[in-house]
Amino acid sequence: MTERFDKLEQLLGGYFHQDWDTEGANDAEVIAAFRRTEPVNQIEATIAEIDHLLQLFTGDPLKIEELLGALGCEYYYQAYGLNGQEWLQRVRSLLLSPEPQPRLSSRPR
Repeated sequence: MTERFDKLEQLLGGYFHQDWDTEGANDAEVIAAFRRTEPVNQIEATIAEIDHLLQLFTGDPLKIEELLGALGCEYYYQAYGLNGQEWLQRVRSLLLSPEPQPRLSSRPR
């Protein structure tokens, strides 16, 4: 694949690494930390990369999950019943939201 997602890799590898919970208790808190730390143009570029990735792989959530892993994501969003595409859409929403969004709750089994 020749596509590069440098900004998204910075978010995923830098904030959702194996020790992601040092940045917050859940994905919303980690995204809030990213938003507090990174400049606006970095956040906007990350959103643009998410949009591009979602457009490239519409209807192929397995490819998105593979790519999330390759970009350094170690957050286990599947515990909340989400696939990679759904979680990226959530991340995009969190990045755009002026207010913190509620955290995900586990789905009953």
